[in-house]
Amino acid sequence: MPSYKLYYFPGRGRAEVSRLIFKQAEVDFEDVRIGGEDWAKFKPSTPYGSMPVLEVDGQMLGGSGSMQRYLAEKFGLAGSNDFENAEIDSIVDAIGDLAQELSKFYFEKDEAKKTELLEKLKNETIPKFLGIFEKLISSNASGWIYGSKVTYADFTLYNVMGAVKMGAAEALDSFPAVKKNTEAVEALPNIAKWLKERPESQF
Repeated sequence: MPSYKLYYFPGRGRAEVSRLIFKQAEVDFEDVRIGGEDWAKFKPSTPYGSMPVLEVDGQMLGGSGSMQRYLAEKFGLAGSNDFENAEIDSIVDAIGDLAQELSKFYFEKDEAKKTELLEKLKNETIPKFLGIFEKLISSNASGWIYGSKVTYADFTLYNVMGAVKMGAAEALDSFPAVKKNTEAVEALPNIAKWLKERPESQF
């Protein structure tokens, strides 16, 4: 079994989906959380000067999307063929588009602009994207967002829904399939255990 180390800042952020994959697959990894001066020292050794970084037997892989796909395919949390993998990746990309819009709100410094962004999120952006995901999940008898089993796309949606709940929790009431999918992820025994054990963080 290869040796895995996952490097990220002290939070969930762009590393949490990879952590969820490891936990669901019951694969050991070293969860290395770096901040402050330690990040400044570590940064030059990263592939792109950013985190997360996945180290596999001493080899460094940068880019959260790349490492998630690598781990999901390796541990059976992706599709069963190349086209299914591509379809799952396209769903993850759409979830990433929502995450990008949420980030604009959370990192906005100007309070007036922040209020404006929140209104747009509640009235336009979140309903648009959750409507897409609601349709995907509702059309799937399994209750997962793709196929008959949980995939890393479900974990990606779950991770982003945490940010949605922080700013517009009431939005979930209009999308029952998305809400049920989120609850199904939380109910997976390995994930439920991790949610109780993981370090507390805002993001």
